[in-house]
Amino acid sequence: MIIVIAVDTYNEANGGTIATMRIAEALKARGHEVRIISAIHKDPEDPDFYKIPGFVLPGAEGALENMVFLLGKNDKKTFRKAIEGADVVMVQFPLLMAKGVVKMAKRLKVPVVGSFHVQPQNIMVALGKSGKVLERVIWFSFKHFLFNRVDNIISPSQFASDLLKSEGVKGRHKVISNGIPSAYVPGDYTRPEWFGNKMVLIAVGRHAGEKRQKLLIEGVKRSKYKDNIQLILAGKGEDTEELVLLGETLPVKPYIKYISDEDKLRFLNTADMYVHGSVVELESLSTAEAIGCGLPCLISDSKYSAASQFALDDRFIFRSDDPDDLARQIDYWYEHLDELRSQELRDRILAMAEKYRFERSMDEYETFLSEIAGVATNKQDGNKENVITDIPEHRVA
Repeated sequence: MIIVIAVDTYNEANGGTIATMRIAEALKARGHEVRIISAIHKDPEDPDFYKIPGFVLPGAEGALENMVFLLGKNDKKTFRKAIEGADVVMVQFPLLMAKGVVKMAKRLKVPVVGSFHVQPQNIMVALGKSGKVLERVIWFSFKHFLFNRVDNIISPSQFASDLLKSEGVKGRHKVISNGIPSAYVPGDYTRPEWFGNKMVLIAVGRHAGEKRQKLLIEGVKRSKYKDNIQLILAGKGEDTEELVLLGETLPVKPYIKYISDEDKLRFLNTADMYVHGSVVELESLSTAEAIGCGLPCLISDSKYSAASQFALDDRFIFRSDDPDDLARQIDYWYEHLDELRSQELRDRILAMAEKYRFERSMDEYETFLSEIAGVATNKQDGNKENVITDIPEHRVA
């Protein structure tokens, strides 16, 4: 197939762009031609890169520049050039350029699939704003630019799919995990000496308000066992300097820095527990990578997050934005370290991880995209035999 992926920024700026890159590269490896429409490309020399102008959202200059993220502008000429002759178009973000891409794809009679990788809360955090009115405005724009213009939508979790349906988004909804990359499996790693006999908690991700690294520091600070807990906050971002200063209030200095992929795998394989406080997640790649290595995850129950799907049971859930409840759960697991470190528990986590493995997700992506392309062909040819009919009813919650 010739697949066009329209994504405002094609690099490692955030979870949505990372997922997009992994999907694109995997589709290429399976023999498909993948064209990228974007304002930024990690490899500007890519012959299948169709560059469009970009801009920064007013009021969010700081956050977006730190992520090296630009929003794409509409560029009809480039859209046409990229989409002509394609079998299917995937639009990754419900932002400004999405409307133009969908209109051009329909004009050229190429089927379109929308993707759900960003919530209103992500935009609100970038703007430094909050409030129900703004949330409704952003939902309206998401539907206007993309979701009400396409018949097929891919969501990375059931939580995300249900959220769209509750907003009245109709069409054919398909849940496909972004998938745990193949590197994230149990490995033969030696526990770093500096871990000592301490309980090691790790979180990986951009240092930003919605990721709640400050909450994790406060939760450890309130633990009865804070003198013997090593916290790792791997990543970088606009909050890094503040986190380093806050970390000085802990009796055990936290490890706060960006790490290599090699160290990331080493830590995920040798730490005692992954801790995830983020309040906005449509799936959570970092948590998925942790369970891929067999690492238990202690996760916030935020109503805006799907990440709790990776918790084995209630002992691995804490109340969102509640440092006392986080400390309570940390204390419980400190007192049950033998179980936390047991192979039996790790085996249960790895069994759960199997349904999220990347190759399985790519099988689903490939099948779904080929079905969508096939539906379009059948409709044009007047052949109704293979048209998909299992479209569920959708109701506004």
